[in-house]
Amino acid sequence: MGMTACYMEAERDVIEKLKDKSDEDLFDEIETLEEQNIKMYDMDKLWDGLHFILTGVSASEPVENNLLSEAIVGTAMFSDDEMSDFITYIYPERVSEISLALNEFDINNALSDFSPRKLASNGIYPSIWVEEDKDGLKNELKEEFNGLKDFYKSMSYEHKGVIVSIY
Repeated sequence: MGMTACYMEAERDVIEKLKDKSDEDLFDEIETLEEQNIKMYDMDKLWDGLHFILTGVSASEPVENNLLSEAIVGTAMFSDDEMSDFITYIYPERVSEISLALNEFDINNALSDFSPRKLASNGIYPSIWVEEDKDGLKNELKEEFNGLKDFYKSMSYEHKGVIVSIY
């Protein structure tokens, strides 16, 4: 199956309650939230590729205090345990800042010299970065960027936080 990224709306009080959960309970709570009628954006497997396009580095090396990096990987981890699932949160105020940064980012310019070979040579997940699929991959990255941008815009408008899960 592989690692996929999911972004879901969260009220501040939900984030605060989740911060007190054990790793196992946190995972169960996230699964329960995903089954509820909340707004979500599922990026599937292109999260690392989009992080690289936005920041120049893999999501495995989040850029501290970088709004574009946080758009992909969140602001803070729920757990300090490196063995736990990758689940992060973003408070509503930061969601608004991220939304503005995404709106200002020129995805067309960033993808103008897109090279799957560059992503592959940097070990960007998943292992799909081949020149033969260049146009398709470029279009998929652009679609994911626009979908994520729209999601953050909606969350900002509604003054919601975001929970990011990548596993």
